[in-house]
Amino acid sequence: MELTRRGEYYKNKYGRGGGRGRGRGGSHAFDASQPSQAPTDQPYRIDRDWNQLHADLHQIDGSQYGAYHQLRGQYHHVEPTFTLSVDRVQGDPYAPPSQVRCIMPWQETGLPNDYLASDIRKVAACDLITRVAADVIRERHMNRGIGDGNVGWSGPKGGAFNINSPGQEVLPRTSAMIAGSETIELRFTVSLPAAGRRILGPQAWQILGINLVEMISQSLLHRNLHSDKLREHVMSVERQHALRAQLLPRGLIAFIANGSILPRASGAAALPMDSSNAVPFKSPKEAEVSLTCLDGSKVQGMGIPRGITLLTGGGFHGKSTLLEAIELGIYNHIPGDGRESVVTDPTAVKIRAEDGRSVSAVDISPFIANLPGNKDTKTFSTDDASGSTSMAANIQEAMEGGCKTVLIDEDSSATNLLVRDQRMQSLIQKEPITPLISKAKAMYNEHGVSTIIVIGGLGDWLTVSDNVILMDSYIPRIITDQAKAVVERYPSLVAQDTTYGTLPERKVRLSLRGFKSPHATRMNFIGIRPQNQSPVDDPAQGEAGVDLSGLDQMVEIGQTRSIAAMLEGVEKATASQALPLSALLERMDSNLGLETCLPVSLFGGDRVAVRRLELAAAISRFRGLQVHD
Repeated sequence: MELTRRGEYYKNKYGRGGGRGRGRGGSHAFDASQPSQAPTDQPYRIDRDWNQLHADLHQIDGSQYGAYHQLRGQYHHVEPTFTLSVDRVQGDPYAPPSQVRCIMPWQETGLPNDYLASDIRKVAACDLITRVAADVIRERHMNRGIGDGNVGWSGPKGGAFNINSPGQEVLPRTSAMIAGSETIELRFTVSLPAAGRRILGPQAWQILGINLVEMISQSLLHRNLHSDKLREHVMSVERQHALRAQLLPRGLIAFIANGSILPRASGAAALPMDSSNAVPFKSPKEAEVSLTCLDGSKVQGMGIPRGITLLTGGGFHGKSTLLEAIELGIYNHIPGDGRESVVTDPTAVKIRAEDGRSVSAVDISPFIANLPGNKDTKTFSTDDASGSTSMAANIQEAMEGGCKTVLIDEDSSATNLLVRDQRMQSLIQKEPITPLISKAKAMYNEHGVSTIIVIGGLGDWLTVSDNVILMDSYIPRIITDQAKAVVERYPSLVAQDTTYGTLPERKVRLSLRGFKSPHATRMNFIGIRPQNQSPVDDPAQGEAGVDLSGLDQMVEIGQTRSIAAMLEGVEKATASQALPLSALLERMDSNLGLETCLPVSLFGGDRVAVRRLELAAAISRFRGLQVHD
């Protein structure tokens, strides 16, 4: 009883927000009608000067951990001028860390006003500032807690700063954001220090009152930044944006600049291979095009036209490496990445087979019909898709979401959905699968959807290809004419459908009733746990949630966090009625897109932008998705 009274006392004195045990509808609730809505426990609008921060920390030194809730609000620092906003305070030393922002007037930064000229410049400037802040945190060891090591339960703990550090891609993030032309803010987390559950006031002052000021000064003040590096970063991103915008008017779906370094340091690394070991990309003369930069200069490289393009060659000669660079060409990259002049149709989607995925009422009839048992393939559903049915569903769902270029590697595909040779056509009379090779031309002619496919051993694809690129020791060659000659010499019967078939037009509803808020457990998985967890772990039960491992174009866990938050918005938008998927994506549009700023009113600093195509793919993979007529 004494513990109950004490808990109620601290809740009343310091507030009820910020603890660990939040279910749905708590601080991370997401309203689709207000997609950038901040949590209901948004910080108290209490304005205090910097000396008050020192006084507050001195006053609560040695108190129970809940007294940290007194810090919620804003503290104003002078020289440099910025405001520390303590938005969320963790409930105890072991809870997720506290979330804070530092907001500085734009004019105080000294940053050039031309960085405010467009969203793409704002995104690029904020990206570099986030990287600088992350470097400062690492170099000053601010990411290390004061209790690192074997200090035991009662020893000092907490104190670590963290910011959502970027990878090789330049993306809109909530870690650094510009509000109009008025302010810029950095968002990060900090583990407030304690010994046991007793507040360590002096250490908290060192962290918030001293270390934080140094980080802000080094990250946001132009005089402390490498101004040439910042400008190069912004101009490089703007240049990539301009190159990508020229693809559609030029009839291209991808462009790879001469001199690009496509290979990565290893299969598990995003960093480029050392240039002394890598073969720089060089376009064949027949495929070389010239794109124009904003300053009027020209960039030469290989253009891949709309239609059906085959990437072929011997094993280990670079065809999959080229495709991987193309699939990530939807993103802008940092200078020096090697792929910063590789740009791709922004609607391109990498397609693969996903055995075991959930499929909800998808029209896969262009590829699969007449299944045993008269199973309907116009509204095909399964909890355990095969390679072929999953791949068919992936193509149809991508087109439903607006995809105009599909990217395929035979190594990660269901072969029976790619091709069926003449011998198998003769042997198997009742085959329900119509392979992509028979649909690719109709897919382009009817729907304008192009295909880039890596093929090493399925020669029938030479029959339908408009453009054949051979990778020979990482050097591309155009062999379209030679491929046509081979087809004439070794003809094969490839059935061609004159019509593609129907596309899905689903109306969907998503229910999270009985579940906790979706959360990103790792980059390719969104965990969704029941409100009432079973007390007994059953190893036969799989992890509950949305599996995104088949989405090869996801590059950061922050993107998964964004999708997890938007799933709650999807639920609220469809609470009263099912909505067409396209209309639903329009409602979420302010949170989608790779080259527009995210809303400043989004809470927290750990979200990263995604395309509508990835959100649509996540919705489609939600087990229990309701689809209505």
